Amino acid sequence: MTKKKTFLLAVAIPLLILLAMIIKPQATVIFGQEIALETKAYDPTDLFRGDYVAINFAISDVPKSKVDLTVDKISGKNLYVSLKQEGKYYIVDQVRERKPKDGVYLKGKFQEVYNPINQVETFRVDYSLDKYFLEQGSGKELELESFKGGLDGTVKVLGGYGVLTGIAPR
Repeated sequence: MTKKKTFLLAVAIPLLILLAMIIKPQATVIFGQEIALETKAYDPTDLFRGDYVAINFAISDVPKSKVDLTVDKISGKNLYVSLKQEGKYYIVDQVRERKPKDGVYLKGKFQEVYNPINQVETFRVDYSLDKYFLEQGSGKELELESFKGGLDGTVKVLGGYGVLTGIAPR
């Protein structure tokens, strides 16, 4: 292999890796279905990334009645949460181990649940949609709005992958 080909290959590989990292989020933003989710928020600041609103979605707390699996079978595991529209918002419909064939769903990871007597009423799910970065200085306004009644989150969903595209006062 010549030096020129080796150089081109050395430059191309990192570029291809970086492109591959943005394909899924960008495809979701362009082609994904837009849904509204109810949120609760607070306003921290990150020294390196600026203002952001840390969001707690209502769908992050899944009632035990929606989960047909035992606590030890779901802790720390990736599962699929089917959503259905109820009024303005999407809510949890059912939790499955396998990817649904149709409908709106998000892939989520159940966080560890510790309860020695298995008396769990709600399960906590992480969808990796918990931070929304803002223009510097605008986070305080959203924090005040969240105290008045919360925020609405707009999420684009494609194949179980979700991208938080916006938040707004109710």
